[in-house]
Amino acid sequence: MPHRHASSYILFLLLAGAVPAPGQVPPVPAPGQSPAVPGATPFHAGAGGGVLVAPTRLVFDNRKRSAAVDLTNAGSVPSSYRISLVRMEMNENGGVAEVPAERVAGQPAVEDMIRFAPKLVTLNPQESQAVRIQLRKPADLPSGEYRVYMVFREMPPPAPEPVAGSGANEGKGISITLTSLFGVAIPVIIRNGETSAKVTVTGMALDPERKHLQFRLERTGNQSVYGDLKATFEPRSGKLQVISEANGLSVFTPNPFRNITMALEAPYQGSRLGGGRIHLTFSAPGDQGGALMAESTLAVP
Repeated sequence: MPHRHASSYILFLLLAGAVPAPGQVPPVPAPGQSPAVPGATPFHAGAGGGVLVAPTRLVFDNRKRSAAVDLTNAGSVPSSYRISLVRMEMNENGGVAEVPAERVAGQPAVEDMIRFAPKLVTLNPQESQAVRIQLRKPADLPSGEYRVYMVFREMPPPAPEPVAGSGANEGKGISITLTSLFGVAIPVIIRNGETSAKVTVTGMALDPERKHLQFRLERTGNQSVYGDLKATFEPRSGKLQVISEANGLSVFTPNPFRNITMALEAPYQGSRLGGGRIHLTFSAPGDQGGALMAESTLAVP
């Protein structure tokens, strides 16, 4: 029996601008760990792999018709990436999953509004490529917000040619090589006509061990919300302390709410947190003015 080689590839689809773990916000990078490119999100594929995408979300309003996304090979070997548009939905805990792109009568096909190039990119280590994007909205598009995701999938490298006599099991079966492949998905948001949204914080509570802060972000209107969370603790005596932060959090349409669990920083977990109050804010990102969108306070006995 001739010796054959088969390769099995694993694709990890990581969502930029979305929470990777359902129900929990991502940790804030430690000092010195921020991406070198502003707004870029890196995903490293182990031995030599990695990709940078910037920005991590695109918003087209009534005036904006074009944009660009920079794709960078942050690894140490050449890599190819295929770019496509897919539909995804967010659940009530922040998890995002791909859904079939079925055409629904009377509803616009979001994918048809987006034109982009190139669709396949090959990059040497540390090389970058701009993906150009154009929006073409139909004249009769109803007011509201529409969303699709741009996905950058790393392509598998060419399978190595078998070498005769290179193994003791030559001619006895199939060898399997596992290669980890990585992908990044960023939301592309289209807003047409009059859109607005309001958000409130409800149900704020500490878990029994006082390690996590739990609450719900409730959204109303025909537009998604996006911002930064900050929880501070004000003891009965002493200085105000920041006990948890999370940036770049979204509640997408049509979801009316999202459940959030924020881990408290280690010094403030358990019995050390008591005798004061927690103040939670949800604000627009600093580069968008930082306006306060919602807040809530919780007394801690």
